[in-house]
Amino acid sequence: MNIITATLLFGCGGSGGSETTITPAPIAPPSQPAPISSSPSLVSSTGVITGFGSVYVDGVRYLTDNADININGNSGADVSLLKVGMQVTIASSDDDSETPEASRVTYESEVEGMVSSIDRDNQTIIVAGTLISYNNLTHFIDITEANLSVAQRIEVNGYLRQDNSYLATMIKLDADTSNDQAEYTRGLIEQLNTTNRTFRLNQLIIDYNTASIEGELSNGALVKVEGVVSNETVIASHIETEMFDDNSDSSAEEFSRYEVEGIVSAFNATNNTITVNGYNFTLADTVQYQGGTADALIAGVFVELELSTSKAVVRIEFEADKYRSDGKIKGNIEQIDRDNQLITLYGQAYKLSINTRFEDDDDQYVNLQSLQVNDAVEIVFALIDGVKVIQRIERENSSEFNDEWEIEGVVSAFDTSSITINGVRIMLNSSSLYLNQDIVVAMDDFINALVLGISVEVEGYYDSNNQLVINKLELESPSQGDDPSDDSSDDQNDSSNDDTGQGYVEIEGRVSQLLSATSFTLNGYEIRLDNSARLELNDQNVNLVDFMNAISVNTTVEIEGVWVENTYISVLEAEIESNGNDD
Repeated sequence: MNIITATLLFGCGGSGGSETTITPAPIAPPSQPAPISSSPSLVSSTGVITGFGSVYVDGVRYLTDNADININGNSGADVSLLKVGMQVTIASSDDDSETPEASRVTYESEVEGMVSSIDRDNQTIIVAGTLISYNNLTHFIDITEANLSVAQRIEVNGYLRQDNSYLATMIKLDADTSNDQAEYTRGLIEQLNTTNRTFRLNQLIIDYNTASIEGELSNGALVKVEGVVSNETVIASHIETEMFDDNSDSSAEEFSRYEVEGIVSAFNATNNTITVNGYNFTLADTVQYQGGTADALIAGVFVELELSTSKAVVRIEFEADKYRSDGKIKGNIEQIDRDNQLITLYGQAYKLSINTRFEDDDDQYVNLQSLQVNDAVEIVFALIDGVKVIQRIERENSSEFNDEWEIEGVVSAFDTSSITINGVRIMLNSSSLYLNQDIVVAMDDFINALVLGISVEVEGYYDSNNQLVINKLELESPSQGDDPSDDSSDDQNDSSNDDTGQGYVEIEGRVSQLLSATSFTLNGYEIRLDNSARLELNDQNVNLVDFMNAISVNTTVEIEGVWVENTYISVLEAEIESNGNDD
């Protein structure tokens, strides 16, 4: 986040001296000079935590020794409760310092509740009836993408999009059991019906007949809803309307400017307004643009806004490079060049930037100085001007490293038995699953489709003998990851092969209906099995009859399969864990 220091303006209401009037009467006391007014002294900055020591937000270090930490409305929290990936608002000094001093750090979760379904292929989950997308830059805390499962309660922080879905910057396992009876979601009101006392947040119906309400409900208003979710309806117990900066304990007169980053969900050139993070802002008569022009202000792009004291937008910076992801690599650090900010894995150098996010669930204060050669890390990078710039680096323990191994990048070499990606040579075998743009193909067809420079994603794990086992290899669309705008739009794309009824599917959810001895409904889709499917019950291979005997309504099932005739999903693999059955 760029900090632009405002010039201090001083106005005088009177002279600095005193005046006296000589009369025959006693001399009057001198008049007091009017107080000298100063310009506002604080800056309000909203962004994502990228590291600690004190707190880094988008590369800027804020000193927090004397700051009030407010987490989900609880003031006086310990700074250790803040995590990388959290979107926070910081009130800090406006004194042209490279390390401004924070007086307050505020964090509010957007969505909180039980995971009801997972679409791993499209990287989406449903929580509190709300669609959540995640990507390579999402920080998973106390949980991993691989072991995320239905019925877990999680907390989500991220960016609100045009359709009231979220792009998660953080997904955290919720350990607070004091509020497990309620779920929380947030979005912009649509189709407000004051007679029936209902409104919509995208596909979610909010019934507020018995809810307490803070603020005034209106179409387009940003609200946070607390309640109980049943199917696609929330029986709300409390609704709070939100205004920009209404979580601040400081008066507006204290702020010299505001800085807000997020996803553009709407831009109206006629009304001269822009919507970011659910808040509507008016553009000033003159707006400075950085990294783009007004023509690029469309839904889905990442921007940082600078607002004046009157909260009018005076500067817009396009930030596509900050949030793009062109590849991922996992391995042990081979070299560290701290002077040049370089880390080497598999003979390839990756460069850190001021926006690099440092993650380690076991060490909040991990940074370049604490990393060592042979540390196991996962790096997400963007190819910017020919340099592999580290967007996120996570130091992992052995369990996380072995259980979830992924690599994404372009093919630099290949033959009939192997491919090389990001310096890693991966051996091919017929037992792996091969996909070409979400269509299951044979190994030979996969190899025939390879060309140098094509993007490939590989998933696997290390077995008990420390041997890498490759589960899946997928050729990606040529447009993915090549251009920041393409990558940003892809992150925001809610289209799914599951919805269009074609291609590969990897989903998890609860069975809603048994259809036959070999089929059932899961996440609204018809699922069909036959004897060719690989079936597991509590990590044991079972036959079709035993598998179906273990299923009833509400059983949690995870499947991999393919769409057939745009009608049903044919299962390749399916798994049931007994602790996922909440009958």
